[in-house]
Amino acid sequence: MAPFEVTEIAFDPIDFSPSLEDEFTMTAISKEFESIDDIDLLKVGALNLLKVAMHRQAIIRALCKRLAKIETEGITIQKFKG
Repeated sequence: MAPFEVTEIAFDPIDFSPSLEDEFTMTAISKEFESIDDIDLLKVGALNLLKVAMHRQAIIRALCKRLAKIETEGITIQKFKG
């Protein structure tokens, strides 16, 4: 196996703290869920939140892949005349 080097870059804890907008959204959705009496409506809400979470995860994964590619291959600039 070829030797390799691993570089670890620590994140600032503030990078993982919810923003004011995140806190507002969490509060609004929590209040809405707490007021639901219909279990079917609650299931729909939970499935929609799952879809949003999976979409965000896909975006994060794509951004990580793009960042890794840039860091390993560099940036290629393409210019088009239009």
